[in-house]
Amino acid sequence: MQETELLKTYSNINKNSLYPIVKILVSYIKPSFLFKSDILTPIHLGRAVAKSNSKDGVISDKDLCWLYENCIGDDDFEGNISSANRRVGFFTGTYWAWKNYEKLGNPQYFGSFGYRRLLDPSFLDQITEYDAIIPRELDFKISSIKKQITLFHGEEILTRMLECFKKVYPNEYNDFETYLNKTKGFFWELYVFKKEIFFDFCSWILPILQTCLQTTQIKLPNNDLRDIGFIMERLTGYYCFKLTNDKNLKILKTSMILTEKALINKNAINPSIIANLRNKLK
Repeated sequence: MQETELLKTYSNINKNSLYPIVKILVSYIKPSFLFKSDILTPIHLGRAVAKSNSKDGVISDKDLCWLYENCIGDDDFEGNISSANRRVGFFTGTYWAWKNYEKLGNPQYFGSFGYRRLLDPSFLDQITEYDAIIPRELDFKISSIKKQITLFHGEEILTRMLECFKKVYPNEYNDFETYLNKTKGFFWELYVFKKEIFFDFCSWILPILQTCLQTTQIKLPNNDLRDIGFIMERLTGYYCFKLTNDKNLKILKTSMILTEKALINKNAINPSIIANLRNKLK
């Protein structure tokens, strides 16, 4: 699906701008196709440290100008965590939404997308029938989520995540371990939650984030600074898993769309990528 076609599908849902049904932040760190509509709000992540080094190097003045012209910033309120973006990733934008919800119009639903990854928009026509819309699980079949973490991010990331989780939620630790030992789980910080669930998610995950931020930064390959960002993604996946186990909630699992490519298949990711991961996990 082309970006322009995708943007059209994510428009004209909020008929009353004063009482929007859904608002979705689209996170940007550099210029790309602009997803902006009555539903989609582009946000520039890490604006407070925009000129500092990132995994992609230092941003140019031209690119920074584009971000300022087209996106809101994650640093425009007292108490923001924009300066932690290089380590934290997506959540600096999520935190902005949590603390500035009224600026979005106090929508019934809130969502988080990336500028390259969105959810299949087919859920929009029936959004009010669900409590949460999340991507379908990624199934490694032959190996666990835990092993995937160590393979792609290193043993230290896994150890740090487990230590911080246990410190904050010791009574939930065994459930988290059980999830990580599964071969199938939820990836990417993509979701659309009812307002109440979104606020619960933020309240639940923030103490773990704060605990992680008190630790020494883990050195990662390829100049990647997002040690906590990878942890936050796995924690978001676990939270989605918890939602699916709540019999009082109605959850829709849907496909993910990569903006540069066609609609992803029912496994939520290109089959060739799945095959490559499985080969590495053997």
